[in-house]
Amino acid sequence: MDQEMQQLIKFASDNPFAKMLNIEICEMERGKGESCLEITVAPIHLNPQGTLHGGVLSAMADIAMGVAIRTLGKVGVTVNLNTNFLAPGHPGDRVTARGKVIHDGNTLVATECTVTRGEDVLARATGLWFVVK
Repeated sequence: MDQEMQQLIKFASDNPFAKMLNIEICEMERGKGESCLEITVAPIHLNPQGTLHGGVLSAMADIAMGVAIRTLGKVGVTVNLNTNFLAPGHPGDRVTARGKVIHDGNTLVATECTVTRGEDVLARATGLWFVVK
């Protein structure tokens, strides 16, 4: 594994916020512009109604899209994040966020993410990112 890929894995794995949420990387490949993250829904992820908190879904999408950008050798900061919540998650669910770059510009990068539980879509997100030079 080359140094660039090691740095990418370290970035994604050492994110303190992602660690707090117990987010695991399941896929990322240099140059692909895509990533995959997962969690198993635990009590720390729940809202007062006992379902997966929307903030966790948004955070997963944000991190997945950020890692997707990193696979292209770029560093981005979120300018805009839009998340549509479509279905609830429940304790014990295995939830997957797949981030993807849909426009790779020099200054702005556009991304999308789908968060699922098996075949069920829990959320869809889009993001706009400013490329840090």
